[in-house]
Amino acid sequence: MENLLALDRQLFFAINHLPHSFAVDWLALFLSGVGTAGIVWIIIGVLLFLREETKHHRFFISFLGVLGMSWVFVEQILKWVVARPRPSVDMGAYVVDTGAMWYSFPSSHAALSWAFVVVLSHYEPKYRSVYIVLAILISLSRIYLGVHYPIDVLVGAILGFIIGKMSLLVTPYFMPPVKKSKKSKRRR
Repeated sequence: MENLLALDRQLFFAINHLPHSFAVDWLALFLSGVGTAGIVWIIIGVLLFLREETKHHRFFISFLGVLGMSWVFVEQILKWVVARPRPSVDMGAYVVDTGAMWYSFPSSHAALSWAFVVVLSHYEPKYRSVYIVLAILISLSRIYLGVHYPIDVLVGAILGFIIGKMSLLVTPYFMPPVKKSKKSKRRR
């Protein structure tokens, strides 16, 4: 375990101590900000839903599942059970985002991002690569800004993936399948 934590710390410093400029810090803060509470994912989901409303009747059930499960499991249980302190200036971290509160492990930004990647990719697979790139950037921004260790982000991403899959699995139990009308069958 000591070796894993030492590697985690080395990787943290490698990412966190990349050159910091106003533009890169601003971009990282922007990515981290839109990742807060899944804001960017909710906006993408609403836009996709509005564009193809009739196609996705179960869409928001999965979305609510992701938000609820992530908040309860990551924010209310795991962070408090593990209680890992965030990186600090005292340990040599370059902390740009001073607004991060509570504990570090796991990253709720990563958990939400990767949970939404799973759900959005299920309903709109043609944009999967865009979702993945955005989730990677949001996740890495948390390390770069000095508020999470790489293991926090990695475990958050894995949990998010699992939460996304679970949300998709339970969605049918909350909303029965939509029956197709006779008119839609005739059009084909």
